[in-house]
Amino acid sequence: MQNEIIPLKNDDKLLVGLSWENFSNGEEIDFDLLAIMLDKNEKFLNKGDLIFYNNLFSRTGALFHTGDNKTGNSEADDEVILVNLASIPSSIRHIKFAILNQSQKKNCGKVSFRIAKISDIFDTKGENIYSYSFDDSDFYLMYIFEIEKNEKNSIINIKLKNIDDPIEKILESYSIKSEQFKV
Repeated sequence: MQNEIIPLKNDDKLLVGLSWENFSNGEEIDFDLLAIMLDKNEKFLNKGDLIFYNNLFSRTGALFHTGDNKTGNSEADDEVILVNLASIPSSIRHIKFAILNQSQKKNCGKVSFRIAKISDIFDTKGENIYSYSFDDSDFYLMYIFEIEKNEKNSIINIKLKNIDDPIEKILESYSIKSEQFKV
């Protein structure tokens, strides 16, 4: 559901899982999960605040990407980012999560993501607090949700939005040089 708000505690730990089923006849389909940490003005502060398959840890360790999957053949989540809200520095107020269609093929698979509360980093299942699936992979980059954090609390704001701009233009809007995001 679009624009859904989910309240969180500032000490919650989350698992963001991405999975996909490949509908293309043997061709490799690659989706990637990524997160960008921003300040209160939605400005990018440090290259360690862009978490993806080539930068697995945020600079503070608050976010951890478990690694790249290029096939979508996993039994459970194909790509995962773990989030420890208590470790996010006070300078970070927004964390935006997105799915990147690396194969740039259209209508090639069923894509799903979920957000789960977990007890620790070894909890690979957790308790789902949100999940969403769609059959139409007709996107280049899909912004899926944002965590908004302040001193007192945090929320997840679900905002499903297709973005058709090339990755370089998207990164440029946050003053990120494309060399920092090697696709």
